[in-house]
Amino acid sequence: MGYTTKVVEVGSDAEAFLAEQTAITFAGDAPEALRPYCFIIEKADLVGDLAVGQGLRIGDQQWTITALGAVAQTNLANLGHVTLVFDGAAEPRMPGAVHIGGVDATPALAAGATVVFGD
Repeated sequence: MGYTTKVVEVGSDAEAFLAEQTAITFAGDAPEALRPYCFIIEKADLVGDLAVGQGLRIGDQQWTITALGAVAQTNLANLGHVTLVFDGAAEPRMPGAVHIGGVDATPALAAGATVVFGD
């Protein structure tokens, strides 16, 4: 159950967002205007539904999903696109956001990193 993928490319400005506890993902065909800000991931199939309380694992780091925007699951399934916000918020600040709480560390998102939603 979930969505398992791998980071294949890191946009030139993606790490600046990560320093602010935010990461934008897209599978493959990110719009050119957004690509520099994105972590490009492999397209995968979403199995089941994402839900608050499920895990998110990046490499060896584990978080808990605390809020899901109204279109986050659909965007992840169709485009590999979500905005991960590592703030533990209980209410999403954007329709495509997935808020995460738990580990108080900068996520180890880099090319080659495995990302598992619903872990």
